[in-house]
Amino acid sequence: MVKRRLIIALLVSCLLLCCTAQAVTLRISVADEKTGSALVDASIYVDGDYIGSTASDGTYSYVHSGKKDLRLKVVRSGYRDWLDYVGADRTGIVVNMARKDEILTFELYDAGTLRPVVGALVRIEGDGVSSSGTSGSGGSTTFTVRAGALYNVEVRASGYYDLSKTVQMESSDRLVQYWLFSSDLLAVQVRDGATSVPIEGAEVFVDGSRAGATDVDGRLPLHLQREKRYSLRITAPDYQPYQEERYLGAGDVFLPVHLSKSAYPVSVTAFCEAMKPVEGAEVSLNGTLQGKTNQYGRLALSDIHAGTYELLVRAPGYEDWSVTRQISGKGEDIVADLKYDRASVTVRVEGPDRKAVAGAVIIIDGRTAGVTDSLGCFKTALTTNRVYAVAAARDGYQNVSVDADIPLGTAEFTVPLVMEQAVNVWVLVAGIGVVTAVILGAIFMVRRRQAGQSRSRSPRGRDGL
Repeated sequence: MVKRRLIIALLVSCLLLCCTAQAVTLRISVADEKTGSALVDASIYVDGDYIGSTASDGTYSYVHSGKKDLRLKVVRSGYRDWLDYVGADRTGIVVNMARKDEILTFELYDAGTLRPVVGALVRIEGDGVSSSGTSGSGGSTTFTVRAGALYNVEVRASGYYDLSKTVQMESSDRLVQYWLFSSDLLAVQVRDGATSVPIEGAEVFVDGSRAGATDVDGRLPLHLQREKRYSLRITAPDYQPYQEERYLGAGDVFLPVHLSKSAYPVSVTAFCEAMKPVEGAEVSLNGTLQGKTNQYGRLALSDIHAGTYELLVRAPGYEDWSVTRQISGKGEDIVADLKYDRASVTVRVEGPDRKAVAGAVIIIDGRTAGVTDSLGCFKTALTTNRVYAVAAARDGYQNVSVDADIPLGTAEFTVPLVMEQAVNVWVLVAGIGVVTAVILGAIFMVRRRQAGQSRSRSPRGRDGL
């Protein structure tokens, strides 16, 4: 039994040795046909089946039976596919792959105007290729190049700085866009001299001719030849004009300009409610005191720079007056109508016994203002420098009225009112009736007594006669 197993193992070993002896190993080397450099990761196909990819040295070993020729295909990104038959007994093959042709497109734009640059000369060199082209109406030009190659690019255009770049092609078409900067470009930027805020709409004149107006960032691009002298003038509303004779050299590319605000005369006149001038009123601009009005209620200010101001007029005995005003283009004559200040007025109502009268109706200038509280007081705010008719009314009391003159500038003022109690007519009539009845009764009783006394004296008189 053991001998039998040994014989079988020996036969199997002999069979394997025979098969191995018939197998063929094909070494595939893949390289760039121009440079000869090994190509890594090239995909290998045999008879349509993928079998693997090349190593870092560009090789791949394939073991096959050696009984028939092989249909070998090599594929790599950026290269044309390679396809051929390999003899069954071959042990090595070198596959030289040719790069694909790709389209390289250049688009050129003016950096200042953002418009395409027409007529620019574009030259490329690399991978044995030297070619040039001119940008068309859309600012573009195209080249046919090899994938994976590195190209040096030079761009030249009249009125623009030369441009040099490098472009690495991949395994597909590529679009490259470049800015071209004008060699005669001068950028002007206009700002406020005090705040440095950009001034929009400032007009720029070159040699007396209008060149344009600044944008929202205060900028304006100009195309001026270098090595030449120019007369520059810049104006803006409410700003003093800028004027300069300037020589532009090759290195001048940016001109910053700061404008100063124009100044205008401003006058402020203060009147009270009676249309009389208010002397000594304080005038402030943006919180800064400028001075006081004279006897005619006027304060003249000179050299007020153009801009927006908060104007405040303040005088004792008057309410503050304020306004926001834009100072621009011409002088301003501002009239401030000052209202009289208001005083806290207390109307105090008492009876003849000096006790507070609560619930009394207070009438001011014919209009009901309110009712006194438990302390006999009523408080209100009234404009000063006026005379008011103040009256009080309450059941059981006689109406009372006074003229209250509240002086200008008074902060607190009291109006005292004393109310006399009213007499009830019916009670008075009843009282008079009672008194009258008592008097009549007394007279009647006196007369009756007198009559009785007369009768008692008469018989004695007759007897005596």
